[in-house]
Amino acid sequence: MKMYSFLQHICIVLLPLLISNVIHMLVIKKDIFQWLTYPISKKLFGINKTWRGFVFVPVMNAFVLQFINFIFSFNLDAAFYLGFALGFGYMLFELPNSFMKRRLGIQAGAQATSNKIGFALLDKMDSAFGVNLVYFSLGFIAWKYAVLLFVCSSFTHIIISQLLVQLHIKKSF
Repeated sequence: MKMYSFLQHICIVLLPLLISNVIHMLVIKKDIFQWLTYPISKKLFGINKTWRGFVFVPVMNAFVLQFINFIFSFNLDAAFYLGFALGFGYMLFELPNSFMKRRLGIQAGAQATSNKIGFALLDKMDSAFGVNLVYFSLGFIAWKYAVLLFVCSSFTHIIISQLLVQLHIKKSF
C-alpha cells in the first residue's frame, strides 16, 4: 500500500467530507430529495437522522474523493469505495449520540440543558471518531497519525459548524 503524508491524509479524509457535508447542509436548507427525508427511526434517533443523509453523504463523498484523487494524482486505489465507506462511517457514528440524547429526553435538534459543552463536543467528535476508525481499520494510516487526524477532524468540524451557523446555512451549532 502506498504511504501518504499527513497532508495527503487530510486531503483524502477531511477535505471530501468537508465538501460533502457542506453540500449536504445546502441540500437540507433547499429541501432537495424530499422523498428521502423519512427518519431512520423517530423513536431511536429522532426526526433529524434521515435516509437522505445516509444516502447523500456517502455517495457525494465517494464522488468528491474520486475527483480529489484525480486532481491530486494520489493514485488511490478504489477511491470511490473508500469515499463511500468514509461517508457511511461519518453518518453511522452520528447515531449513538442521537440515541443517547433521545434516551435522556433531549429532543431532536435541541441542545442539552445540562453539560452543554460536553454534548456540543460529543456532537462534533462522534463522526470524526467514526471516520478515523474506518480509515485506520482499512489500513490507510498508522494509529498515531489516526489520532492526530481525529484531533484535526474534530477541530475542523467545530470551526466549520460555527461558520455554517454564522452564514445561516445551519440552524444550530
